Amino acid sequence: MTPRLVRFTTTAQEHVRREKAWWLENRTHVDIFAAELEQALKVLAVLPGAGTSYPQASVVDLRRIYLRKVGCHLYYTFDEHEVIVRARWGARRGKGPLVEP
Repeated sequence: MTPRLVRFTTTAQEHVRREKAWWLENRTHVDIFAAELEQALKVLAVLPGAGTSYPQASVVDLRRIYLRKVGCHLYYTFDEHEVIVRARWGARRGKGPLVEP
């Protein structure tokens, strides 16, 4: 099976950038965020159906995968060629992000 291309929307890039900056400033084990994100992206590239459906969103077929060590979800869509990461959102917020189609 050929891995799908994984790309980020501008919104998701900004979410990840801010979270990484926060993690570097406030945590002692700074490598955990990058390592868990990288692992999740590898999984999504090969098994994008591994995440759970998130039907509350206005985006058709939006899914999310939980990053346990950092306590957040990656919200994404996919087709046979690519995975599009649309948001990174804290799991403890109680509701998901506003994701644009």
